[in-house]
Amino acid sequence: MNRIKTQFAVVGGGPAGVCGALAAARSGVQTVLIHNRPVLGGNSSSEIRVWSRGAVGAGNFYSEEMGIWGELKLTNLYRNREGNPVFWDEVLLDAVLAEPKLQLLLNTEISQIVLEENRVVSVSGYQQGTEQHVAVEADVFLDATGDATLGYLAGIPYYLGEEYIPSRQTPLPQTPELLGCSILFYTKREDHPVSFVAPNYAYGMEQISRLINHGGRVVNEKMGGSDCWWFEYGGSLDTIARLQDITLELKRLVMGVWNYIKNSGLYDAENYTLEWVGSIPGKRESRRMETAYLLTEDDIREGKQFSDGAFYGGWYMDTHPAGGMHDTKEENCVQIPVNVYQIPLGCLYQNRVPNLLFAGRNIGTQRQAFVSSRVMNTCALAGQAAGELACAMIRTGKDPGQLEREQIQQIQRKLLRSDMFIPGADIADPEDLSSQAKTFASSSHDGTWGKPQGKMPVTEGSFLTFPGLEGKQPKLVVEAERPCTMHGAWYISPLPNRFCLGQEASLWQTEITPGRNELSLPVPAGGGNRFCTLALEACEGVSILCAEREREGFLCGRKDSPVYLEPMLAYPEETSLYKPERVLEFPNRPWNAPNQWKAAREDQEPWLELYWQQPISICRIRLFLDPSLNEELPSSRAKYWQESHHFVPRADMPPALIRNAAVLALGEDGAWKEIGRLRDNCQRLVVLDVSVSAQAIRLQVEQTWGGPPAVYHIGVYSENNG
Repeated sequence: MNRIKTQFAVVGGGPAGVCGALAAARSGVQTVLIHNRPVLGGNSSSEIRVWSRGAVGAGNFYSEEMGIWGELKLTNLYRNREGNPVFWDEVLLDAVLAEPKLQLLLNTEISQIVLEENRVVSVSGYQQGTEQHVAVEADVFLDATGDATLGYLAGIPYYLGEEYIPSRQTPLPQTPELLGCSILFYTKREDHPVSFVAPNYAYGMEQISRLINHGGRVVNEKMGGSDCWWFEYGGSLDTIARLQDITLELKRLVMGVWNYIKNSGLYDAENYTLEWVGSIPGKRESRRMETAYLLTEDDIREGKQFSDGAFYGGWYMDTHPAGGMHDTKEENCVQIPVNVYQIPLGCLYQNRVPNLLFAGRNIGTQRQAFVSSRVMNTCALAGQAAGELACAMIRTGKDPGQLEREQIQQIQRKLLRSDMFIPGADIADPEDLSSQAKTFASSSHDGTWGKPQGKMPVTEGSFLTFPGLEGKQPKLVVEAERPCTMHGAWYISPLPNRFCLGQEASLWQTEITPGRNELSLPVPAGGGNRFCTLALEACEGVSILCAEREREGFLCGRKDSPVYLEPMLAYPEETSLYKPERVLEFPNRPWNAPNQWKAAREDQEPWLELYWQQPISICRIRLFLDPSLNEELPSSRAKYWQESHHFVPRADMPPALIRNAAVLALGEDGAWKEIGRLRDNCQRLVVLDVSVSAQAIRLQVEQTWGGPPAVYHIGVYSENNG
């Protein structure tokens, strides 16, 4: 028996487990990460290949998930621009192996748990290939297994679909109503014909023809990756106990679909072959644990604020019929859009076995909340929050329900410093000395649009969004073929969604003349220091003129499309939007306003400076840069994807992200000295550990990835735990 003793044990190496383990290890906690597969990543791994998605993919603006998960995704963008899932595995493994306080156990299936006085003492299982039994003792455990295996073994009540299961002895429902599992494949076009002879077990063509081309079940020769999401089965079964049966049934479907594509004569598939076929289903739903708080549908719809809010969701409330591929009466996917919403720490723990935490899709939620919170980006954020909660438990010796208000706020501050986002939270960071500084810069962007670049016809579902300034009237440039009247409705919000535009403010209309028009748009009542969105009615022959994408906060588009443009819309003679003092504002990303400093486009040597009245001692600097938060960063992608995914890939690194820069300190002798440097940087959050007494620090930008540099915040700390 291989016995390991540690402070924190994480079981499950998917997004939640990886982020939870990294968060704890980086905070100095001795951590063991245990995973039952040979590669990390869970459903996002190369073994399953579901791409990770979240709030931006569901239409929320400027809401791409960051924190540790964002760091991993940006690393992947830098190393793996094409989104190869094999290289995504290596990004995760590289990050885990880099942590000296993190021990990794792969291929290890945990099957036993030891409890003493309602606390987990150890977990144990078998490591395939080494012929070893492994036992891990720890102070705190995190169940990131997806199936809540530790919670189940510990006897904690749980939910299965809508059913409440109070104990392990409770009979399960005969036909549960769950989301099913899916197996994906990748296709490849060769330069020569490729034949395919289906295995005997595959579904026949007649059966496939009955299943496809309705309810979103689209088939074509190019499909692959997450296009295969509807290859779904098992929602009416126990997705744990019956997983092998589910897997074999999905293989019958997959081989049958490919045989139909190749040999029915209905597709241009002669030169296509399967490059990869999954053998492990991507599981959507199994157990959800009973926790101190259960997130509800009302919490999501109302954007409830929690005193222990720790992370957020923003994916649709996304339901599938339990019958999956065999349900021909229902749409195979119903997606109800929501705005970003808080999720509290209370969803990550319970009081029966208080040293056992949960993260991922097994956290405490009612089912209508679960169908939104289950996606991998949200699961990853849950993992990081759970990792920080574990650190607080180990540091204080308290169970999570015993933590005092100030201790919870300290967890929240650590999460925010690590680039997590808690929508709407107002949590001051008294240790951040930047609030005492004055800001200066070489220049500031004047808020005007850049080079003209196309136009957007005002069709049904068109909208434009911009940051509202009280008492100001921005001007919008439109072009018309004939005289007409434009109509629309104003909405205001802290962060709009192209489906959920915000709180309705007022109606709007204006007369348009042929040719170019400059329209004054009065900021609606209540729209000062909020995002204002104008939803436009279709107006034939009218187009919004657009410019190169450059400014955060100014967008136009259509409700049915993820393609966003930058309108020729600006405040005349208004230069305050991107001034340097914006980096002192909260939060460190768009919320009610862009909240960033941006240099002027003509500035060849941009710099940003924080200045204090007296010299201060500085041990740590946190730079929060601009990674284009309105664009998705999936873990991987196939070469082709269907339009129904509403996905736009990134063509390059974020243009406003600072690539090379020097960080300088102004000493008591009046001289500037370099104390840190960014070299070929690909990250939004850059942490510099220094030891200096300075009256000012300056970020001297040398190169970005393509556009004027932008900075959301500079955090400055006199202690290196900041």
